[in-house]
Amino acid sequence: MSVLVTGGTGALGYHLLSILTAAKGELHSFSDESPYPWQRWNHVQYHTGNLLNYKEVLEVLRKTKPSEVYHLASQSSVGMSYLKPYETLSTNLLGTQNLLEAVRQVVPKTRVILLSSAEIYGRGKGKLSTLHTEADAPDPLTPYATSKACMELLGNQFRNAHGMHVMTVRPFHFTGPNHSRRFALPSIAFQLIQIKQNRGEPVIFTGNLDVTRDVVDVRDLARALVVIMNTADPGETFNICSGQSYTFREMTEQLFMIAGLDVETRLDPSLERINDIPLLLGSGEKLMNLGWKPIIDIEDSLADLYNEMEQRVKRENILD
Repeated sequence: MSVLVTGGTGALGYHLLSILTAAKGELHSFSDESPYPWQRWNHVQYHTGNLLNYKEVLEVLRKTKPSEVYHLASQSSVGMSYLKPYETLSTNLLGTQNLLEAVRQVVPKTRVILLSSAEIYGRGKGKLSTLHTEADAPDPLTPYATSKACMELLGNQFRNAHGMHVMTVRPFHFTGPNHSRRFALPSIAFQLIQIKQNRGEPVIFTGNLDVTRDVVDVRDLARALVVIMNTADPGETFNICSGQSYTFREMTEQLFMIAGLDVETRLDPSLERINDIPLLLGSGEKLMNLGWKPIIDIEDSLADLYNEMEQRVKRENILD
């Protein structure tokens, strides 16, 4: 038997694979792209393929025969989901259909975690103090959130109809080292590094900085997935959150301090989200009852993000 991580070349997959061991068999990653040399772990076997190609997914399941599947692969950008709604729905829903059907065909007793998102909660009926629990009904505002809400229903279908061990997690906002520049905080860190290298005017371009999010470090999120995989019952759903909230303005100012820069921020209309949620907070009580709690604070998370981004920029410069 083995462990399979889809989306293993993303930030969460990278950190999850770093803490998984061979105690449960071989470790496998399945993604649509090969890892860069510095993303590759020696104890992991990497497979590439298209989640929307059922034959490719089935072949990987037959090769690996996992006892555990962490399904992280998705179109994960809210902003991109407005530009590519069909691709978002296809990847996040039909890709999950392919994976679950392949699991059902090959290893129906396998434990599966589906990565959903706290974005499915929407605005919480307009109550700015809403602390979302797992019992709250989905009320999605974006194509991305809708795709994840539908994915959860699909997981329930396979559990109810076929008795499969499917669990769902809803992470709130997360960041930390290796996070893609497609997202807000890594983008800001990258822009600051460019300014320090005299590659642009001392201005940071951002979206709306006055939204508030419950934030967890990506490495704490990876640990949470392992705890849930090892202990949760089929059909369980878990928020993954820190209980600490920050505005993006506060986190941006923290990055300024880390970089040692005092620069201007300008709103880039192309980075503004339609129907942005002003505040998204969660209750992590259910998960914490399993013994997990976040251990990396926001200052360390942002510092590690910035320092890793500096190394990333150096590598990219060498490659150029």
